[in-house]
Amino acid sequence: MGPSIRVGKIFGIPIEIHFSWVFIFLLMIVILGNLFDQSQSTALGRWAWALLIAVLFFASVLAHELSHSLVAVRKGIPVDGITLFFFGGVSHLAHEARRPYVEFVITVVGPLSSILLAGIFWVLWLQFKGTNSSLELAFRLLMSINLMLGIFNMLPGFPLDGGRVLRSVIWGLSGSYWRATQVAVRAGQAIGGLIALGGGYLAVDNFHALGISGIWMILIGGFLFSAATATYRQERAKEHLKTYRVADVMNEEWWTLPGEMLMNSPLVAQGLAEHDNLLAVSLNGHVEGMITRRLMDRIPRKAWGFTLLSQAMLSLRSLPVLTPADTASEAMDQMETGRLSSLAVMRDGELLGFVSRDGIKMLAKRRNRNRV
Repeated sequence: MGPSIRVGKIFGIPIEIHFSWVFIFLLMIVILGNLFDQSQSTALGRWAWALLIAVLFFASVLAHELSHSLVAVRKGIPVDGITLFFFGGVSHLAHEARRPYVEFVITVVGPLSSILLAGIFWVLWLQFKGTNSSLELAFRLLMSINLMLGIFNMLPGFPLDGGRVLRSVIWGLSGSYWRATQVAVRAGQAIGGLIALGGGYLAVDNFHALGISGIWMILIGGFLFSAATATYRQERAKEHLKTYRVADVMNEEWWTLPGEMLMNSPLVAQGLAEHDNLLAVSLNGHVEGMITRRLMDRIPRKAWGFTLLSQAMLSLRSLPVLTPADTASEAMDQMETGRLSSLAVMRDGELLGFVSRDGIKMLAKRRNRNRV
C-alpha cells in the first residue's frame, strides 16, 4: 500500500496513517469549512468546526475498521494493524477466515458499527434540530456521513464489506470458497465499473455543477475495480497452489548446526546466506529446531555474542508438521495461521526438508509463467 506512519495502538492493534490520507483530510476541511456561513460562526470558528468534523469522521472510519479487527482477534485471527488511507481504511488480518460464518461475522460488524454511529449522531442532531447552530450542522453531517459509509460498504462486491458478506453466504451455501470468491470479485468489478462510468457521465454532461463529484466517482470506481481485480489474481494464485504438493517445493538441502553455537558465529551467517535464510539446529545429535533470518533479527545484535542457537531457535515439537503429500496451499495456510516463514517436512518422524513461504510463492510464479 506504500509508506505510512504509525500513530499509536488501540487494544494492542497498531494504527497507521498512509501518506494519501493527508490529502483527503485537508480536502474535507476545505469542503466542510465552506458549509458554515457567517451567521453560524466566525471565520476561525468555521474552520475549527470543519477540523473537528473531519477528525470525528476519520475516528468513525477507525471505529469501523477497529470493529472488524476486534472481532477477528476474538475469532482467533491475528491482526497486523489498521491503516487509514485515501479511500478510507483497511484492517490487515494475518490470514483470511477459514469458515464462512467467521468471515460473515467479522465483516458485517463494520457496516453495523457505522450505522450505529449514524444513529447516535441522529439522536444528537434531534436535540439541536431547528436551532440553525453549528452543532446542528455538525451532527447532521456526521449522521449522514456514517450512514452513507455503512450503506456504501454493504454494496455486494469486493473489496467492500458487502462483497465479503456475499462471499461468505455463497461459500456457506455452495461449500466452494473459490467459486464464492469469483462471484464476489466479478460483482465488485461490475460495481466499480458502473460507478466510474456514472462519474464520467456526470463530469461530461454538466462539469460546471457536477464535475468534481464525477471525478470523485471515477476515482472511487477505478479503485474498486482495480482492488477487485487484484483480489481475483491473489485468490486464483492460492487456488492453483492446491494442485501442488509440498514435495514440489520442499528444500531437501540444509545446514545443521549445534545448538551450543553462538548466534554471532561466522558459520551461522554463512549457512543462512547459502540456504535460503534457514538453518536446522541439533541437540544431542538430533535436529530439534530451526532458526531463520527473521528470528535472528528479533534478537538485538549486541546479544548475539552470548545467545546460543538453542535459545533462539523454534522448536520443531511446538510447530505444525508437514508431510510431502500435503498441498502447497495447506502449507501456506499453516504458515499464515502461525505467522511463520518456514515449516519442517517430516515422514515417520524423519526430517526430510523444509518449506518456506518464499519458496511456495516462487513456485506459483514459475508455473504461472509456464502457462502463459
